[in-house]
Amino acid sequence: MKLDFSIWLVNYLMDSSATLKEINEAWSRSSLYDKAVSRSLFHIYRRKTEDFFGIDIICDRRTNKYYIKDPRVLRSDPLKSWLLSSMSAVTTIERCKALTDRIMLEATYGGESFLSLITEAMSVNRCLQLLYKPFWHEEPYQLVLEPYFIRLFRQRWYLIGFSHKHREIRIFALDRMKKIEMMKQTFSMPEGMNVESFFFNSFGIMQQDNIPVESIRLRFIAEQGMYIKTKPLHHSQHLLSMDSDYMVFEYRLSPTFDFFQEVLSYGSDVEVLAPDSFRQRVAECVRWMTKIYL
Repeated sequence: MKLDFSIWLVNYLMDSSATLKEINEAWSRSSLYDKAVSRSLFHIYRRKTEDFFGIDIICDRRTNKYYIKDPRVLRSDPLKSWLLSSMSAVTTIERCKALTDRIMLEATYGGESFLSLITEAMSVNRCLQLLYKPFWHEEPYQLVLEPYFIRLFRQRWYLIGFSHKHREIRIFALDRMKKIEMMKQTFSMPEGMNVESFFFNSFGIMQQDNIPVESIRLRFIAEQGMYIKTKPLHHSQHLLSMDSDYMVFEYRLSPTFDFFQEVLSYGSDVEVLAPDSFRQRVAECVRWMTKIYL
């Protein structure tokens, strides 16, 4: 499959319809363009694009225009949406090599080499044997894992699954894995469990059963609040009030350590209004910081 054309085609048809002639005209204006696509070749690429992205590209016989049957399939699926945007960026940058010294991307911390084997095991519900070394261990240890989910969070890949060693669901960073093997042993996914529901009440990757879900209110100075408004800290974010000086947001989540760190990272630009327990937790940290710096 001509990957750059397929990615371009999906992006082009996301919000429009076009005849093959119009598609070729638009394709010729793209930075990825190399040559026009014949009708027979277009249908080959079209079928492979449908299979790859799990979509239907339909031709309206009244107008001979092609369109994506249900673009919401791409927009509502985080994986497909991320895959499309990432592949689009990579292929564009690859074709614009003259700009390599003018574009800076954020690298991950490694572990991508394990993704192929992990996803293969996930697809057939096979257990994995891991050799894993946490930061606080001098030597790596082995464990058997039922791989449930994969998540990329802040440049680090994570594998979530049931650890036979720990007898509970655990989260493992791919960059801390030393070796991984697929076993013959199979497992069954817990009924009704999916990655979105698993992290529904989480800010990031951390799961702490001893920290309940709470309603949290944060007041940001207006300048910072505008940024938070366009880049929510959590899917539950809700704007309660705003004026020329402040913006108040409410969240419904479990205030784990990573969320605590996130709030602290905004310094004096944010104030915890509720609950009082979380406010006091932040205040205690501020008092310790004051002792260090003053």
